[in-house]
Amino acid sequence: MKKSFKAALISALLGAGAGHLYLKRYRRGAILLLSSLSCLLLIMTRAVKQAQVILDKIEPENGPVDFDKIAGLVAEVSTDTDLLITNGATVFIVMIWTVGVFDAYRIGREMESADKGVVG
Repeated sequence: MKKSFKAALISALLGAGAGHLYLKRYRRGAILLLSSLSCLLLIMTRAVKQAQVILDKIEPENGPVDFDKIAGLVAEVSTDTDLLITNGATVFIVMIWTVGVFDAYRIGREMESADKGVVG
């Protein structure tokens, strides 16, 4: 399997920056990896905060879970700002991931071309 395809596949399956780390482009890989993980941490932090607010508002009952009540509380707790930030972070993760896949492929192709030129 060609190095370029392998790097792109690793980035696509494992996450942004993984293909760069495979290609020993550590700084670029770390930047992509940390950027996507930061966005993921932001999304998870907001989700946990919203879940905690909802859990605090649900009264413990011995009966079945009232999903309509939970859905109403989710709608009540979610603000436009929260949705905007979460959606923005999600779009940014997708963009970083896409750039990571294509950039890992591009770097792999450059390395393959350089290897062919060195063959002697």
